[in-house]
Amino acid sequence: MKQYFELYQDCFIIKGAKNILLCDFHFNKILDITDYYNLFIDEYYFPVEDHLLEIISFFEEEGFGTTKSNYSSKMLRKQFKWRSASKINEVIIEHRIEDNFDVKKVYKIIEDLSASFIQIRFLEFSFSKLKEILSLLELSSIRTVEVLLPYLELSHNKKVIDLLAKNSRIMTVYFYNAHENKSIIDNEQLFTIIYYEKNLTNPKNCGIISEDYFLNDIKNISKSKTVNNCLYGKLFISNDGILKNCPSTQKTLDNINNVSVETLLSKVHKEKERLITKDQVEICKDCEYRYFCTDCRVYREDPENIFSKPLKCGYDPYIGIWEDWSKNPLKKKAIKYYDFKDFN
Repeated sequence: MKQYFELYQDCFIIKGAKNILLCDFHFNKILDITDYYNLFIDEYYFPVEDHLLEIISFFEEEGFGTTKSNYSSKMLRKQFKWRSASKINEVIIEHRIEDNFDVKKVYKIIEDLSASFIQIRFLEFSFSKLKEILSLLELSSIRTVEVLLPYLELSHNKKVIDLLAKNSRIMTVYFYNAHENKSIIDNEQLFTIIYYEKNLTNPKNCGIISEDYFLNDIKNISKSKTVNNCLYGKLFISNDGILKNCPSTQKTLDNINNVSVETLLSKVHKEKERLITKDQVEICKDCEYRYFCTDCRVYREDPENIFSKPLKCGYDPYIGIWEDWSKNPLKKKAIKYYDFKDFN
């Protein structure tokens, strides 16, 4: 009886200009199959032949698929769909000791937006301000919270960490401008503390494309295929109350003191960049990593072209090599345009 090797439903193939990847988004595994891609029919099965037994055994041991007496119809394969009930899923908000907005009112607006994630950035730190904000989140529908804080003295850090660790919504705490880069992970409590030497609140530090930031899961992959995985559903609120799609963009939407939820959603909906997928971006559409990385539409190789490759990506999919993006002579003009002085 004829046998076939078929990929599991959670596995799929991504073709790049040079390399081809086999991905398992359930177990978060990626395998380069450039040399074996021509075996596959419809990119998910191939007939079993004696000379292929070794590679089939390897695929099966790695959990990418199984041998069957027949193969499934392509119509029965999983389709990538991404939907969200909320227009805003992610909110980034800045705070100083004194903000130019009514804190309670703004957090009520965030609640009305039905956002599921919030990143709270403290440009200045006040323990009483932190406690006030945490009290506003106690009955919130927000599921996940990240907190960015300026690095404090050790005794103050411990006091802050002890407070934040008690809040089950807070998953990650970042201390920026720290003396070293390190992380402390509590897997039991699902609580992570990260120390960064960089100033993470500086918008010019955003948009870096690196393998370290790749996300190989069904949520990110399906979102990348459907909308822009960075800008869609994102809202930034500065400590001055300025509303933007992203902290790094110069384009403002409105001021939180003047806008209603309905008006805000209408303005966000009109932002074209939020709908650009990686299959539309120049060069990225030929990259095997296109569904894993974060797509920055703010810092681009060609600032005038909204479909231009992210400036801070050093990968060339046509030769399959990573290089330092800041030293690429072809990016000098864009680096100067965005005034990245540290890279000159």
